[in-house]
Amino acid sequence: MDEKLNLAKVSLKKYKELNDLNGVAKEYSNIGQILKDMGDLDGALYHDRKALDIQTELNDKTGMSIDYNNIGTILQVKGDLDGSLYHARKALDIQTELNDKARLAVIYNNIGQIYQDKGDLDESINYAKLALRMDEELKDMFQVATDYFNLISLYYLRGDYREELVYLKKLKQLLDRVPNYSKMDYIIKRINELDNKSLIFLKKHLKLHDLTDFLH
Repeated sequence: MDEKLNLAKVSLKKYKELNDLNGVAKEYSNIGQILKDMGDLDGALYHDRKALDIQTELNDKTGMSIDYNNIGTILQVKGDLDGSLYHARKALDIQTELNDKARLAVIYNNIGQIYQDKGDLDESINYAKLALRMDEELKDMFQVATDYFNLISLYYLRGDYREELVYLKKLKQLLDRVPNYSKMDYIIKRINELDNKSLIFLKKHLKLHDLTDFLH
């Protein structure tokens, strides 16, 4: 990692000497991500903000969106969820204008994760579904599967087992095409558990309905 950082710093110096602002911005962003991976969040934040300043000066919308998103991710790790959400929304505004569906899906997922960290599962689910819609339009089946997993987890946390079951079955249908998928046993087991819960609930409901009819 130190070697990657040193190489990035050498590249940054060269871009500065050439007065290549686009290259300088990208290298600041690259250094920011390296420092983030190294755990130096303050250093990462400094470099990503430097990148954002230059991309804003150049009016590079795609670069600005990436930098806003990177800053939001760093602030999320630091626990500044309001700051994280602000920067993620700035990235979202730009990508909505550019209509880059792949990047929109990533940002929707990021915003959903922020809301989950804030304890707002309803908003988290809303954004997870927006990400799913983008990935379905892109026909990115790997990401669709990831989105299903995310929604399954969120509905599990919310205690909404009916919706969890819906997305478990969708996921199983999708992954049936993948031979020897490692987590298929768990998925089938969980579907069976929730199907049994639904059956027990249905039986209780029918018994209650019969009793009500009898009393009237």
